[in-house]
Amino acid sequence: MKHADLRRIGVVGPAGNMALEWELPRHLPEGFAINHARAVRPGGTALTAASLGEMGRNAIDAAQSLMRTRPELILYACTSGSFVDGPGSEDAVAQEITAVTGVPALTASRAVRSALAELKAKRVFLLTPYPEAINQAEIAFLTAAGHEVTGCVAHTCDEARPIGAVDSRETVALLMQQAEIAAASDTVFLSCTNLLTFDIIPELEDRLGKPVISSNLALLRAALCETGAPLPLTGPGALMRLAPDPATAPNIFERTD
Repeated sequence: MKHADLRRIGVVGPAGNMALEWELPRHLPEGFAINHARAVRPGGTALTAASLGEMGRNAIDAAQSLMRTRPELILYACTSGSFVDGPGSEDAVAQEITAVTGVPALTASRAVRSALAELKAKRVFLLTPYPEAINQAEIAFLTAAGHEVTGCVAHTCDEARPIGAVDSRETVALLMQQAEIAAASDTVFLSCTNLLTFDIIPELEDRLGKPVISSNLALLRAALCETGAPLPLTGPGALMRLAPDPATAPNIFERTD
């Protein structure tokens, strides 16, 4: 197959993100490819609302750099960067990308909302690598979307230990330390596109007895559903085994809001 014959999904991710390029391509169906661009966030690795907002603005230029690959969909693959401006703002960067490029776009936070709706999640336990202020913003985002957040636990990440340094086994250990609290939920959400999660989701679902989703898993499913691509039979977790439901899909190709 020639490069020109491939259907392409563009991904704009944070400059320091390494998990996206590892996890997403391994579960694409035949005939699809992903092309990546990076959006710079000022201020090093420290996550703040201001630095995330600036990265969102930089994402527009990054999306434009993808246009020579002719993507049919562009993902803004930063979870915190697409909810940090408050409930109802999760589509803002995607709308700006579409306005500039003419290509339908989807944010990680919109994909997460869609995934939780597909799972009919009511009570969500949250695991993140974010500082407390960003955790509280995410809790507000999930609450506004109709979910009760039963608990939240976070990896400690900073300049000396960035998110990309977190091993997926550390995520398993941290979550299992909170297993009793997580038991009150019906779904577990591992937030952040720079956390490796595909290798641990099946194990966590077996141990916890409930669906576990991550930002990257929600993005993968939403992207494939929105482009009409077949879902991978080897995709991790209960989410990927669900038949697509038009009622809960982002429907970005039709939305005008």
